[in-house]
Amino acid sequence: MGKVKIGARDFKYAVVKNNLCTDGIQRIPGLTEAKLEIKNEIKSFAADDGPYVQLSSGISSATLDVKLADMTSKARKDFFGIDLINGIEAYRKNLMPNDIAVMFKSHMDDNKGVYVALLKGKFSIPSLDAKTIDSTPDVATDDTTGNFSPRGDDEDALVMLIGREDNPDFVYSEFEKAVFPATDDEAKLVQKVTGNNTAG
Repeated sequence: MGKVKIGARDFKYAVVKNNLCTDGIQRIPGLTEAKLEIKNEIKSFAADDGPYVQLSSGISSATLDVKLADMTSKARKDFFGIDLINGIEAYRKNLMPNDIAVMFKSHMDDNKGVYVALLKGKFSIPSLDAKTIDSTPDVATDDTTGNFSPRGDDEDALVMLIGREDNPDFVYSEFEKAVFPATDDEAKLVQKVTGNNTAG
């Protein structure tokens, strides 16, 4: 019998600098929705009056739409590079969003976790849609979209990692280090995943 994925929770992030996450892992509570779109273009090459070979461009883009109950000032500072002055969020014309690695958890109907991680991307500033309270309050979420690129310069640099608890070799602590490497040694865990380990 097949399995299905249920739910979205435990949204975590870290700022990426020089392909490392040295500022630590942060959690934003209140994830209500996560929608991931991956584009992997396949093109047919014709020869001898018919399809000859299928060519893949690899992952050309990865986009993550998330809805959060509230993005705190700390998270906005990390994501968007805003200034936080005397408790005031200052959004400047020339602001430059930071590179961010993110991870969230879903699970299968047998309660085994599925962890989805994107390794380096920039997020858009959430818009605000606030409405006056009528008989039933409308909840306004903070909606933001992240556009992701490969982390690293290698031809086989990673864009995304998925960890599944139903894989017998899966160890969450190792997965988290691969997603949010704080040291060069932890970054080599990702090289091991790609088969590009240079540790010796």
